Amino acid sequence: MFALWLRRAAAYVLRIVLPTSLMSQFIGTLLFGRSSPEGTAGTWIVCLCLLFCGIVSALSTRDGQSWAHRVMRLQVVDQDSGMPISGSRMGLRELAHLADIVSLGIGFFWPLWDGRGQTFADKIAKTMVIAKI
Repeated sequence: MFALWLRRAAAYVLRIVLPTSLMSQFIGTLLFGRSSPEGTAGTWIVCLCLLFCGIVSALSTRDGQSWAHRVMRLQVVDQDSGMPISGSRMGLRELAHLADIVSLGIGFFWPLWDGRGQTFADKIAKTMVIAKI
């Protein structure tokens, strides 16, 4: 059974968006005295924090579940075999989420009308997110 979009979105917010935001604000405050440095420095801080959070997500993956997937009772599986993906494959999938981002966010909403419930990253990585009972 495909995972509900709202649960998927919550897992992404928990494992990527929230930690990236908090970490970049903390680093900006330490380095520049304000939580949102402007210009190139602020962009680099956010990009590096995003990369770091993606790596942590991949390293925390067990049986196709990052820590946030476990909390939301979701599992990322291979679209052909249905087997859980590895941490390295989760890392590649996290990197593929750049396609969801550069499409102005449309890729994140794609599961709402896609027959397999896949984001652009899922299509690239050949994965699906299912609800784990």
